[in-house]
Amino acid sequence: MTKALVIGKKTKQKLNKQQQTFNRLVKKLENLRTELEQTAQRLSQQLDYFSKHIHPLEQEITTIRQESVKLFYKFHQNKKLLSKKDRKALWNLIAAQLSSIFQLSDAEPDDEIKEIFAAVEGVSYDQSAEEDFAAMKDDMAETFQQLGLEIDLDDFHAGMSEEEMIRRMMGMVDGLKEQAEAAEAARPQRKKSAKQIAKEAREEQAEALKGKTIASIYKQLARALHPDLEQDPQVKLAKEDLMKELTTAYEKGDLHTLLRLEMAWIHKEEGNLEKLSDEKLAIYNQSLKQQVEELEGELFMLSRHPRYQPLERLSPFPGAAQFLDLEIRKRELQESIREATQSVAALKGENPVKELKEILSFFRQPEPNLFEIRLEDLFR
Repeated sequence: MTKALVIGKKTKQKLNKQQQTFNRLVKKLENLRTELEQTAQRLSQQLDYFSKHIHPLEQEITTIRQESVKLFYKFHQNKKLLSKKDRKALWNLIAAQLSSIFQLSDAEPDDEIKEIFAAVEGVSYDQSAEEDFAAMKDDMAETFQQLGLEIDLDDFHAGMSEEEMIRRMMGMVDGLKEQAEAAEAARPQRKKSAKQIAKEAREEQAEALKGKTIASIYKQLARALHPDLEQDPQVKLAKEDLMKELTTAYEKGDLHTLLRLEMAWIHKEEGNLEKLSDEKLAIYNQSLKQQVEELEGELFMLSRHPRYQPLERLSPFPGAAQFLDLEIRKRELQESIREATQSVAALKGENPVKELKEILSFFRQPEPNLFEIRLEDLFR
C-alpha cells in the first residue's frame, strides 16, 4: 500500500523537498501503523498467556509462601531453636516473603498473616494500607497542582487495585486536558510579536486549507467512486466497499486514508502522482507529520495501558512487555512451586531445623549483579 502513495519519478530529475518529505512521512506512517497493529496483537497474546498460565501459578506460589511465612514466624518465636544471627536472618526472610506475597496478590490476607505483618512492620496491615494509599494520593494531588490542575481523588480508596486506579486516572485525562486549556487561556497573555502573529496566521490558514483539502478529496472521490454510477456488478460491489471506507475516513478527519484512496485513484486514472502541487503537498505533509506524532505517542503508551499492567510488572524496564518470554517465567514459577512445596513439607517433617538452616543459608547468598546480566538473557 505504501508504494501506491509514494511519489515516484519517471525522469532523472530529483524530487523536490516537499516531495521527499511526503515520501518519508508516508513510509513512516505506514510502518508505525503496522508496528502498532503487531504490538497490540503481541500484547494481547502475551496477556492471554499470562491469564491462562502465569496468573494461576502466581496465586499458587503466593498460597505456599503464606504457609511458609506462618511456619517461619512460629520458628522465630522459639528463641531456643536458632542462634541470634539466624533469628535475625529469619526475620528478614519473613519480611521478604511478605513483600513478595503482597506484590503478587491484591487479595486481603487472612488474620494470621495480618498479625505477622504487624509484628514485622510495627504497624497493623489495615493502617499501613491506609497510610500508603493516603501518601500516594497526596503525591498525585501535588503533582497535578504543580501543573495547575485540580483533580478529585475522593473516589479512590485503599481497597482499589493498582489497575483500577490507573484506569480511573486515564478516564480523567479528557477533563485534565480541558483544565489545562482553561488554565492556559486564563493566564495573562504577553503582547505577541509580529513574528508570532504571522506564524499563528500561517497555522490557521494551513488548518483551514487542510479542512478544505479533506472536503475536496472526499467530494472528488465520492463522485469518482460512487457505486450508483457503475453498471458492472463486481465493480459496483468493490466501489461500495471503497465508499464505506471513504465515508468513515472523512467523518474521522483521517487525511491519510483519504490521501491513500486519492493517490490510488490518481495513479489508476492518470498514472502521474507528480502532478500534486507543492502547496497541496505542504498541507499533506503537515497533516501526515501530526498523524506520525499521534501514532508514536499511541505506540509509546500502548504497553503502559492499565490492561497490560500485569505484564509491565514482569518487565525489566517500562515498555518491554511485548518482548517477555513468558515460557521462561512459567518454568521458573513451576520450579519455585516445586521447591517451596518440598520445603514446606520438610519444615513440617521430623527435622525442620535442618531445612530451615538450609533455607537461611540460601537466603544469605548475595543477589546477582543485574548490570552483569546481558539483555538477551532477559528475553531469551
